[in-house]
Formats: sequence, structure tokens, C-alpha cells
Amino acid sequence: MRRFWFAAALLSLSGLAPTVALAQDCTDATQMGLDECAGAAYKKADAELNAVYGKIVARIGPDAATRAGLVKAQKAWIAFRDAECAFRASGTVGGSLYPMALALCLAEMTTQRVAGLAPLLACREGDTSCPVPPAN
Repeated sequence: MRRFWFAAALLSLSGLAPTVALAQDCTDATQMGLDECAGAAYKKADAELNAVYGKIVARIGPDAATRAGLVKAQKAWIAFRDAECAFRASGTVGGSLYPMALALCLAEMTTQRVAGLAPLLACREGDTSCPVPPAN
């Protein structure tokens, strides 16, 4: 556990450690264990994103133009997230910290995307600033 906190502290100093890292209960202090823990954080965030995204798609329903806009935005966001995380983790490329640094960044940015999309599920009738119809 100490090694995880040490690695998280190192990444924090380098600007790579997201708040997601501190929320994980990682008991395996080997690098492989830390990599797995960071990967699990990313998988959890990705599952949350898929759930919110799926709810938004369902709410949009047959509106092809709005759905196309969402898909275009999501693809652009994924490209940005992947490029940003590759950049943020670039200082660890070739080292044993790279998989963890990359996964922690992916988890953080994915969690931020969930936080950005989730309010779209609370749109009210007549809110022209929100492209997602309100719940029935």
C-alpha cells in the first residue's frame, strides 16, 4: 500500500495523478498490482460513461440529427482524451509507471466526461440549451 501512495505522490508531483487514484483501495503494492488497480479505476469510469451515454441515446430516441451530433462529439472527445492522456503519461514511456499513469489519466478524464454528460439527463421541458429531451 505504501508503494501505491508513493507512486501516486510521484505522479501527483508530475501532474499525472488524478483524484481517482486516491479513491482506489489498492492492497497489492507491486507495480503489477498498481497497474491492475489503475486499470480497474478506468474500467469503472468507462462503465459509468457507457451507462450515462446509453441513457442519453435512449432519451434522444429517433432524432437522427441530435444523435449524430452526440456521436460526433463523443468520437472527438475520445480522440482528445486518448491524445491528452498519451501526452500526460509521456514522461513515463518505456518505464514501469507508464501503464498506471496512462490508466489513471484515462480514469480521471472519463470521470470528468461522465460529470459533464450526466446533467443532460436532468433537462427540463423547454430548455433550449439542452439537446436531450426530458424524461417522460
